[in-house]
Amino acid sequence: MKRRIAILLLFLCLSFSYIQCYARAASTEDAVEPIMPEKECTLTISYRYHGTNFHDMPIKLYKIAEVSADYQYTLTKEFADAGLVLNGIRSAGEWNVVRSTLEAYILAHDIQADRTAATNMDGQVCFEMLETGMYLAVAGEVAQDDLRCYFASALVALPGLGTDGYWQYQVEVLAKAEALPPVDSEETLDLKVLKLWKGDEDSDSRPNSVEIEIFRNGVSYETVVLSQDNNWCYQWKAKDDGASWMVVERNIPAGYTMTVEVRESSFVVTNTWDTDDPPIDPPHTGDTFHVLLPILLLGIAGSVLLLFGVTGKRSTQ
Repeated sequence: MKRRIAILLLFLCLSFSYIQCYARAASTEDAVEPIMPEKECTLTISYRYHGTNFHDMPIKLYKIAEVSADYQYTLTKEFADAGLVLNGIRSAGEWNVVRSTLEAYILAHDIQADRTAATNMDGQVCFEMLETGMYLAVAGEVAQDDLRCYFASALVALPGLGTDGYWQYQVEVLAKAEALPPVDSEETLDLKVLKLWKGDEDSDSRPNSVEIEIFRNGVSYETVVLSQDNNWCYQWKAKDDGASWMVVERNIPAGYTMTVEVRESSFVVTNTWDTDDPPIDPPHTGDTFHVLLPILLLGIAGSVLLLFGVTGKRSTQ
């Protein structure tokens, strides 16, 4: 009986240690100190792909949001009208939507970068004396040594949270890259833009149509009108030459917040009715801790304990 109880106690200890270890890397709630908003930061970004360092590549840096000592983000004046909520985000997918929406917003409003710099021979760019906050570093397409690459925009929080729970004011990141096909490729792409509406089922504010401007490599390509007549969707074909495509909604109707989500060769433009409800969760930096497994483990432990009690009674009879 003592051996069984010892096994059960070990099982419970392992269950609780799993909860703590998993939660430590889950969110900014695990920080052991507040942010010092007045402290200067340094951001170093590396642009490399399969051993090739891309040098002399221009990088644009935009400050997206301010950050408070208790990790709350507030959009800067230039991006305030974007209506994005940065606090309470729980997944990489949600951050990707934020990133693509910011890219579209910059195109739509022709926002100028706060800083510009070029990568060095090691394929790195270093921005020093930055204020704390959230930044978007935009690179794009580049060719070097017969290799064409596209570098995704980097959305970076300064400072960053270290694995030990302390804030790091010198942050280094590696930009995500993908190889591009030859410029003279004969292949074609099927591209699509789709308009979705969210949260306005009880409102009569939805317009009869919206205007979408399509950009190719940052240059206006065409403007289309989406409505119920075309099922709020437009499709087009383009040469698969590695060009960068983006869509922007013009004249966003009052009361709505617009986001752009990129899904492979499709662009989903969502207009969400603004309910003015503030987020209730603090910002998260990674996948959040799911409580289902620990609850299940504790439930099993309780069942085992009950079983031990029954079998113990039987053994004494």
